[in-house]
Order: sequence, then C-alpha cells, then structure tokens
Amino acid sequence: MKTLFPVLFLLLTCFTANAQEKTTAQKEVEQTVVNFFDAISALDFEKMKSFTKDIQFVEYGEVWDLNVLIDHLKPMLGKGVKRTNQLKFNKTMVHNNAAWVIYYNTADFLATNGRKDHADWLESVTLIKDKGKWKITLLHSTELPFKN
Repeated sequence: MKTLFPVLFLLLTCFTANAQEKTTAQKEVEQTVVNFFDAISALDFEKMKSFTKDIQFVEYGEVWDLNVLIDHLKPMLGKGVKRTNQLKFNKTMVHNNAAWVIYYNTADFLATNGRKDHADWLESVTLIKDKGKWKITLLHSTELPFKN
C-alpha cells in the first residue's frame, strides 16, 4: 500500500498537467481553424479568404494557393452537397504573433441523392496575427486510410 500511494499520486499529477486549460490565444487560433472549415462547408469563398493570408496548401503531393482550392470546390456549388467537419485538436502552440496547430479533421459528406462519403485527415496549420486577427498561412493535409 505504501508503494501504491506514490504511484497514484504521480499518475494524478500527470493527468492534471495534461488537462490544463487552454489560453485565450490558443482558443482564438483553434476557432479560426474551425471558422475556416465552416466557410469551406458553406462554400463561402469570401469568408474563406477572410481567415487566410497568402495561404499555401500542401495537398496530395502538390502546393496549392487558395484559388486552386476554390476551383476544386466550385463544382459543388448548387449541388446540395452537405459537408460536416469535426476537428480534434492535438496540439496548439502560440508564440507572440505566430501559431501552429496539429489536429485530426473528420469530414462527412451527404449528397442530395443520399450518397454518403467520409474522409479523415491529419492536418497542421500555421497562422500569423494580422491586424489583430489570426490568419492561416499554411495548411498541410495527409489523408488517413479508411478504417472500418
């Protein structure tokens, strides 16, 4: 019993350290990422632009800018496709006016004909604070294999 107490104390200390509250800056950074994906889901290209600054995407072995992403999304306009994202933040670091985030992105798609699709990515973004607002400057995305 005497050796169990120190082990339990150590475990509790570790869990408490990992459960620390996020800073206001970390919350703002994460909300910017959520807002960007909400704009993608709504196919609101102007709103997408408002959350970015000279953004570059590393997608499928290519480097894209925002116009390339928008060109890939335009065919979905008026088709009634619904996209729902779920972001699970893994790590968010903020240093002065720069930040980086690692997160899992899960997207479910529903077409008007009832067809469903699903995709999972592990992604990272870098952001800068520009005129008091966080802006995404780089997004790197790795599609994860489908799991049953």
